[in-house]
Amino acid sequence: MQFSTIFSLTVVASMTILSAMAAPAPVCNKACTKIYKPVCAKLQSGKTQTFGNACEMNVFNCENPSNKFSLVAETACEDVAPVCNKACTKIWAPVCAKLLSGETKTFGNKCTMDVFNCENPKEKAELLASSECPSTPAPVCNKACPFIYKPVCGKLQSGKTQTFSNSCEMNVFNCENPAAKAEFVAETACEEVAAPVCNKACTREYRPVCAKLQSGETQTFGNKCTLDVFNCEHPNEKAEFVTASACPAAPVVCKKACNKMYAPVCAKLQSGETKTFGNQCTLDVYNCENPNALAQFVSNNECQN
Repeated sequence: MQFSTIFSLTVVASMTILSAMAAPAPVCNKACTKIYKPVCAKLQSGKTQTFGNACEMNVFNCENPSNKFSLVAETACEDVAPVCNKACTKIWAPVCAKLLSGETKTFGNKCTMDVFNCENPKEKAELLASSECPSTPAPVCNKACPFIYKPVCGKLQSGKTQTFSNSCEMNVFNCENPAAKAEFVAETACEEVAAPVCNKACTREYRPVCAKLQSGETQTFGNKCTLDVFNCEHPNEKAEFVTASACPAAPVVCKKACNKMYAPVCAKLQSGETKTFGNQCTLDVYNCENPNALAQFVSNNECQN
């Protein structure tokens, strides 16, 4: 009995010693560079993740040996093109789909539409019907116009005017261009249409008004009278009144397309403090967005705070 007890204690002690001698957790080398050279990696679950560089992925795998990532591509995951299954049969089973442009398109079968959507993830086609898209017949226009020259002036949707040899020719134009019809202006050639007599007797009083041009841009006029004169002299390019004040200055659009390469620069803020920027481009973006608090370049390295 005493021997059995001693043996049991010996076994327990041995197991305790072996447990204490178990392999320690791995010591992972975390000394990765800050150079941004992205890699895309994938877990067994199918989840993908972008790491700043291959070293960062290796550190993760070292610290998570039971949940390692495998390399997919030496680029960010969002830049990896999808692998589309193009093994479609040639069976003609047409489907009609609507594109983002609003147009409809007939695909040979559902599979070819799926391939299109896979290859064009930002322009996916929406299924409408399991049949061909109906075709829109072009209008049949009566082009039998006489050769009589009796000009008419028409105004196009662009604002320009155009002389047609006679009203029949303008009607043919409108029939063939239903989305861009010409509007009748006068029964004469456009160059013979009398120009309007504009009253230019405006005061010099500065009471600014803001108006929107047909180009979409805004323009400040000295007063309402000068806006009226502009519209009188430009009947095809009239400016639309917006507000009884000067147009606001156009906001500055700052270029933010900086690469992620780490090439630090040190700059001095107006507060007197120094700040490290990832590269010269990010410093330029900061100064563009903060024109009243510009940061002054100091050196091509990290700030020594």
